[in-house]
Amino acid sequence: MVELRRTIGLVAAAVMAGALPVLVAAPAHATSGDCTNYMHNMRYRVGSQVISACDRGAARGVGSATAQPACQGMLVLAGVKHAGHVQEACYQASRPA
Repeated sequence: MVELRRTIGLVAAAVMAGALPVLVAAPAHATSGDCTNYMHNMRYRVGSQVISACDRGAARGVGSATAQPACQGMLVLAGVKHAGHVQEACYQASRPA
């Protein structure tokens, strides 16, 4: 009986140790790569201007309140004419997981 309790305790500790990294992992979030992939899939040329816009759209922390509008403006300046594509690309850069 004591051995069974001990075995159960060891198994429970092993399970918790294995699950701990999953439980405390930082949440995933979008990256500028999501934005540039979207632009590529929409058949736009993904050059330095688009990459810079997507990088700006993915900004976190200080300045993140202006990240999406800045991303949108930069994509328009890069020649993206379809407003829906501009909005979706910048959303892809900044969306939560």
